[in-house]
Amino acid sequence: MLLLIFLALVSSLRIPKNFVISNIERTVSLTDRYINIQSKITFQNDGVIPIEKIYYTIHNALSDRLYHVNVEESNAKKLIEDVDVKYKQNATVYEFTLIRPIEPSSKLEVELSEHFYKRFKPLPKEIGLEDEQLVQFMDSVYFFTPYLVKNQITYYETPKIISYSLKSATQRNQLLEFGPFQDIKPFSTQIHTIHLENNTPMTIFTKASKIIEVSHWGNILIEENYSIENQGAKLKGEFGRVNFNKYNPNVGKHSLKQLSASLPYDSWGVYYRDEIGNISTSNAAKGKLNGETQALVQLRPRFAIFGGWNSNFTLGYNLPTKKYLEQDGNNFRLTLNFSFSVKEMVSDKYNFQISLPEGAYDIQVDLPLYVERNDTLLFSYFDTVGRPTIILDKATTSQFDNKQIIITYKFSGVSILREPLMIFGTFLFAFLSIIYLRRLDLQTLKLKE
Repeated sequence: MLLLIFLALVSSLRIPKNFVISNIERTVSLTDRYINIQSKITFQNDGVIPIEKIYYTIHNALSDRLYHVNVEESNAKKLIEDVDVKYKQNATVYEFTLIRPIEPSSKLEVELSEHFYKRFKPLPKEIGLEDEQLVQFMDSVYFFTPYLVKNQITYYETPKIISYSLKSATQRNQLLEFGPFQDIKPFSTQIHTIHLENNTPMTIFTKASKIIEVSHWGNILIEENYSIENQGAKLKGEFGRVNFNKYNPNVGKHSLKQLSASLPYDSWGVYYRDEIGNISTSNAAKGKLNGETQALVQLRPRFAIFGGWNSNFTLGYNLPTKKYLEQDGNNFRLTLNFSFSVKEMVSDKYNFQISLPEGAYDIQVDLPLYVERNDTLLFSYFDTVGRPTIILDKATTSQFDNKQIIITYKFSGVSILREPLMIFGTFLFAFLSIIYLRRLDLQTLKLKE
């Protein structure tokens, strides 16, 4: 009974009958390890009131594989809980607030971006060193939406098409065209599959972390740890270096041979290592990327990572404190990037940890992302009360989560002398102890016969 009352109180999506999608054109790119979908959607308002919010829905079976969604013409996005849609339609709902409302008797074209990972299924599951990697992609012909769609057409861009299940599709070289379809009801689905060739390494980070230590003596130490896994087709048989050359693009095309990282321009002391030790097969240079001056690092793993293989590695560097830490008396403001430096990858789990100087207090964190926060104290050399440490955990994380994290705190100027005084006191005590012991007159005690 209580459950029924609760379901009745929860309001479902309020979709006006006269508010529809008059046209949608979707382009699904299947050329990379991740799925990129760009859609041009025309909303039509035939009602009498302006529409300020639109809804994006995704089937629950794909919700954990969506790592980014955005509407260009919106200025706010939030995940909303709608019990009716969640259980009846098996869907997850995002609400977007438009920059300008859709007035009555008018239309608005918006651009929707969707990014997915872990949607390719290797078929066959095992391949040889020189074989091509074939994968299967499953999708719905219809755009999954709570709105009535008057007209829809979908294009799939693929490197090489092997086969597809929906025979009504039109194939033009490396392009599949589905539609046009008319008058599609809300939440309609029609599943189809595409079998294609894609030799991109199907790699993800199963977990990643970023550990930061802030020093008021002029340096910020950053260390990023990665656990990488190739979820593509497994390597058939044994691996032999005689038949493999990681610099030959035609051998082991489905294996991961290189990654790239983008570091701040003023980073220094860069190192790259794995469990065995330092890896010298990497290059670093400073230049421009997307109009920004950055330090670019090419990371070549010690061994190429084939399907079913995994590896761990660490990327570390230093930053000057003066550029990222602002001071106003005892008030400090620290600004850093939240996400990891390897922009082309997605991580299942991400941990961000930052240790502030011992004695910092009144700590505030500003980050425009939903994360789980846990604070603790960590002890390092010559620490007495421990360093305040902020630990932030987030699930699926990518380059789209690389927001600026702003940490404000207070720190007394006297506290910076804590460690030097401890070092001075330790050495002073040691010297005084040595002087005392050297001057101590120890007499040998003779036992009486």
